[in-house]
Amino acid sequence: MTDFARGIIAGFILAVIIFVVIAVLVYSHNRDKEFIDYVEKQTEIENLREDIINRSPDELLEIPGVRRASDGATAEFERKRDEIMERFRGRIAD
Repeated sequence: MTDFARGIIAGFILAVIIFVVIAVLVYSHNRDKEFIDYVEKQTEIENLREDIINRSPDELLEIPGVRRASDGATAEFERKRDEIMERFRGRIAD
């Protein structure tokens, strides 16, 4: 085997080793980054949960989406209540 062939083989082996080392470093960095993102999201969820728990009902209703949902739920409740009362009164009248 000539020196040229040995050099080619050694270069190929060295290139594979470098590629594997870089691939492992990139993989471990991405895995750590995903874990850090997960922990940050969990912390944000916990902060929001604590914020909502510590608010009074009046403060909750000041949030625009909550007020709209509350008004819609109230209207739906009153509509269903009226339907039930009409059916109940209809049975009594019969």
